[in-house]
Amino acid sequence: MGFCPICEKKTLFYKKADWLRDNYHCIRCNSIPRQRALLQVMQQFFPDWRKFNIHESSPSGATFKKFSSECLGYRSSQFFPDIPAGTIFSGQRCEDLSRQTFNDESFDIVITQDVLEHLLDPVKSLKEICRTLKPGGAHVFTVPWYSWQDTKIRAIQEDDKIVYLEEPDYHVNPVNDEGSLVVTEWGKDLIDTIYASTGMSTTAIHIRDRQVGVDAKFIEVFVSRKLLGSVSSLTNRWAR
Repeated sequence: MGFCPICEKKTLFYKKADWLRDNYHCIRCNSIPRQRALLQVMQQFFPDWRKFNIHESSPSGATFKKFSSECLGYRSSQFFPDIPAGTIFSGQRCEDLSRQTFNDESFDIVITQDVLEHLLDPVKSLKEICRTLKPGGAHVFTVPWYSWQDTKIRAIQEDDKIVYLEEPDYHVNPVNDEGSLVVTEWGKDLIDTIYASTGMSTTAIHIRDRQVGVDAKFIEVFVSRKLLGSVSSLTNRWAR
């Protein structure tokens, strides 16, 4: 028994399998631990998030339902390879994180949940996220974090071909039954990579609290802050 940060009600958390990250559910909203951890961080760091302009890339599940129903400034997007960016397909806006069509400084918060490990050009995507954030805004995200080892690249793109450096591994994709290829296993240099490419300072928040249904491996939530002197802001200023 406990209290779900997404339902905001007393509930029962139950385990469907030993891999808690995907199998420790709220009986009310069916949320999983990383979603509840992200809501805990949002409530703690951004208690007025319902008043913000928020972009979430590749959302699904209980957090998508909560954000879309409670935040008027919430916008979501999915990536469809053969659909022009910025257009609507099957009720979803198509956006490539590495080449977004949103204007500069459009959002107070950008959310990605388990997205960064699937990007073929993550540095370019991080720069684009920073570009679309307002000064003082934040990228709030989850990603499996192998903090004890160096980052491992599992696949790269050469021209239009994917070259596999490790055995292909796919995670569930909410809009593609084939799943999403794991490109990067982010390691101890994750936070330094974000700072070097965007100028954003990142905090890793680790919560383990069964009273709110948060317990699993790779449960960290990251908050990257865009400051006035970020790399993206300075680059845009010089370009003008």
